[in-house]
Amino acid sequence: MRLDRGATGFCGQGDKPANETDLTLFRSACWEAARLIGGRVGELPPAGASSFHSATITSRAEEHFVLCHAHLPVVAFTELPPVPGQPLARFVNPPPWVDAFTAFGFRYLQVEDLSLPMSKVDVAELAEAELTQIRYWRPKALSDLLFNWWD
Repeated sequence: MRLDRGATGFCGQGDKPANETDLTLFRSACWEAARLIGGRVGELPPAGASSFHSATITSRAEEHFVLCHAHLPVVAFTELPPVPGQPLARFVNPPPWVDAFTAFGFRYLQVEDLSLPMSKVDVAELAEAELTQIRYWRPKALSDLLFNWWD
């Protein structure tokens, strides 16, 4: 898998800043997904010191946690809500209503994608500042790089 510039959320001094994900689109996709399942959208906290935004989508039967990368139009789903500063775990495959996100221009990742070892990830497009962060933090899998609390 080839990563686009901005995947880590870092840029170097003098580098053009990475694109920002349109939060209005992310929120709209969350509301559409909730509408499809007769559910509701929980709080959409700011990304803060993370490389992602998150939302909770709840139906009568279950609760889903969706992560949206702060710089790339990519979403992933977890079994548990993110806890600031803690590694993310228990990624799950997207629910059947993931098309609500693709309709708004987001690409979703499967558990298989997120589990990809870094040795199989193409980082050729990343800025030098991003490569420096990768060398420092040493992510083991693609999920560790994309959805991080690096500071």
